[in-house]
Amino acid sequence: MNLSRCRTAFCIFHLVAASAAASDPIAKAGNGIPILSPIDKTTVEVKDGAKTIQIPAGMVFVPAGKFTFGRNEERDLPGFAMGRFEVTNAEYKAFVDATKHRGVPRYWKNGTYPEGKAAHPVLFVSLVDAEAYCQWISQETGWKVVVPSAEQWEKAARGPQAFLYPWGNDKDSSYGGGKLQTHFNYNAVCTAYMLDKEAKTITSYVDKSKEAGKQGRVEDIMTSNGQVFSLTSDGGVNGWIDHNTNTGFVNTQIYRNLVDNGGFTTAVGTYESGKSAYGCYDMAGNAYEWTSSVIVATNGAEKGKEVNDVRGGSWYSTGRSGQSLCTGEGRARSGGYHSVGFRIAMIP
Repeated sequence: MNLSRCRTAFCIFHLVAASAAASDPIAKAGNGIPILSPIDKTTVEVKDGAKTIQIPAGMVFVPAGKFTFGRNEERDLPGFAMGRFEVTNAEYKAFVDATKHRGVPRYWKNGTYPEGKAAHPVLFVSLVDAEAYCQWISQETGWKVVVPSAEQWEKAARGPQAFLYPWGNDKDSSYGGGKLQTHFNYNAVCTAYMLDKEAKTITSYVDKSKEAGKQGRVEDIMTSNGQVFSLTSDGGVNGWIDHNTNTGFVNTQIYRNLVDNGGFTTAVGTYESGKSAYGCYDMAGNAYEWTSSVIVATNGAEKGKEVNDVRGGSWYSTGRSGQSLCTGEGRARSGGYHSVGFRIAMIP
């Protein structure tokens, strides 16, 4: 990670004090940081110039000011706090248990998430569910907690230098000798694991595929145009999916099993080198994140439809999708999706 960026972030957001003792954590992030109850009222003081501001302990502060939005548009925002991590399964369960909310992710069984995934981002939650989660925290704490706008999300992700990814302007991934080097969790991470641990496993194409019922080893999966399931030297993925014939890895039973278990997510905070200059983790990869902003999608099944902007890519998507700009991806606010979670923001 760029040390000059670390020093800048530290000077702006120097941690001063906690207002009260925190409750016991309900999970631990991949880097060991405790994840507190969503309604834990512990706050910290941060310095924003001459001002001192109180924000929730699980958040970072993004100061007021101008920033680059999109390719070269200058915009201005007041200061706000942003979740350090994506909302986790453990946090969402605390909400469901307290409110009896009915929007339970489809991969949960008997009212809870899969074993070992407490600190993984919650998926299959609609924007409606995310807004209900924010409303609950607001009511319990007195804070103004919201799903961030696309502007807030992008500023928090790109940092003062307006990087295209949270860490810089390049994906900066590589693959060689069976090892993947990357700053974030995108489809190459799943691919590398499958080729290392499950290469000889027998799987079959699912019913909607042109090759439905055909069996073979994971390492031999391919699309109809002949792309074998594999990684390129720059961390790209071949043989992931062919939308025309429903072939490739995404159309196999082993992939479907992954989705049924909450996807190939990683614990939030796993990728230290991938955090933004403001201190937000996983703003590239792991899970797409809802925003409150509406766009006309230019990508995917939603192309041409008015939907809510989702940002940051996911465990399922390509490395390019991890860019901090709008990539044209959007989803219907009432839907739950296998690669979409969310992060919260707070207006001090």
